[in-house]
Amino acid sequence: MAFLNGFDISGYGLSAQRFRINLISSNIANANTTRTDEGGAYRRREVVFKAVNFDQMLNQQIEKQKYENPIDELGINPLPTPALSSVVVDKVVRDDSPFKLKYEPSHPDANENGYVAYPNINPVIEMADLIEATRAYQANVAAFQSTKSMAQSAIDMLKG
Repeated sequence: MAFLNGFDISGYGLSAQRFRINLISSNIANANTTRTDEGGAYRRREVVFKAVNFDQMLNQQIEKQKYENPIDELGINPLPTPALSSVVVDKVVRDDSPFKLKYEPSHPDANENGYVAYPNINPVIEMADLIEATRAYQANVAAFQSTKSMAQSAIDMLKG
């Protein structure tokens, strides 16, 4: 059923933006972390999304269904098709911009000159990214709700 594609696309978008929000939250939470397991201060991380085009997968599935699943008496193949396009998390990249150095000679992580390396995190940029990700998440929720109401209207028309 074609309306299921809308649910799939919105679901992928919700999942990707939720991952992004979690990563931004991690950046904000570690804004003052001067020591990590890898050594040194925490490094800002960013998510990279990738658009996935399911056309090739759809064509392969259609060919497979031709031979495995006969078409019913109405000429309809009963198996749903996947979403035609979507977004997924491709990778998480580390921001290698220089650390912020502050002169704090009494800090346990200070170097021989008395400077402490703090993470390369700008709270203003992180909050702007968080607002953007939240709005994208809200847009996917709205699209999901619209698809849901269209499907419910179609069901109501079939009932009545």
